[in-house]
Amino acid sequence: MRAPSLKSRINQSFIVAYKEDTTELQQALGQEGFSPRVLRPEYTATELTYSRTIRCLLNHASAWRLASAATGLSLIVEADFVPCEGFGALPLPFDPDRHGPGAWAFLYAGGPRLLRAFPDGFLQGHAACPVACVISPQVGAWLADYARDELQRQPDLTAYSLWDTQFQWRMMGHGAVCFMPFRQYGEHGGLPNPEHHRAGVGVAKRFKLLSAFGVGRNHHADVLWAPLKFLPAYARGSRGRFWRTRCEAKLLGWLKLLTGRCVMILWPLSLRERLRLYSAGARRLCSRY
Repeated sequence: MRAPSLKSRINQSFIVAYKEDTTELQQALGQEGFSPRVLRPEYTATELTYSRTIRCLLNHASAWRLASAATGLSLIVEADFVPCEGFGALPLPFDPDRHGPGAWAFLYAGGPRLLRAFPDGFLQGHAACPVACVISPQVGAWLADYARDELQRQPDLTAYSLWDTQFQWRMMGHGAVCFMPFRQYGEHGGLPNPEHHRAGVGVAKRFKLLSAFGVGRNHHADVLWAPLKFLPAYARGSRGRFWRTRCEAKLLGWLKLLTGRCVMILWPLSLRERLRLYSAGARRLCSRY
């Protein structure tokens, strides 16, 4: 896979936040060659009654609108994202010159599933939770339209929403292609959203026995490119808690591979194409991080 570095092709970056302290993240991205703009909403009294998931959609929508009006690629990360060391020098998961304005990518992919492994090494996939993404102006415009339509479609904005696992299908309907990093470019470092656990989604739904023992209560990177630039908030200052969480995330990654959940079949694939997908899934997990 040959692609330009993140730093060489991303023109603007945004941190989607609410009340979180983003100092460490801003400093980390600054050291990697980015000058992120922090977007903090001022919710109305009505919006404060919305579920956390819907308020998250409102926050992302503001970033998507800005990205749609910008020039070139935009990096959008949530306040609890923790980038890897050398983040700016990592390659884009796609080549904008080859793949066009409909290409975009997760840099952190929650529950990643592979759809296609291209012969040149690029991966197309599906994931949830836009903790860190790179989008073009065209994709930003499509996402902004999606957010507007989703807010109008939802019958109860105070209820839990699965928009963050569904928005990718809307993008595919436009012909956009979501590229996946071979390994995760950073970690979801925040504390669990209790709405996710109450809804029984993600790992809690698929691996109920593990969930009963507290494993998988939150989504984390199954495998990292490199060490993280700072300790995530979920570690609460403890290296032991951090490494335990990282080991659990790697274990879940292997369980998904061994149970066939790392691949999603959406169209007819030859045996060779299927083997290439599972091979890519196995190779990406073979890392010390």
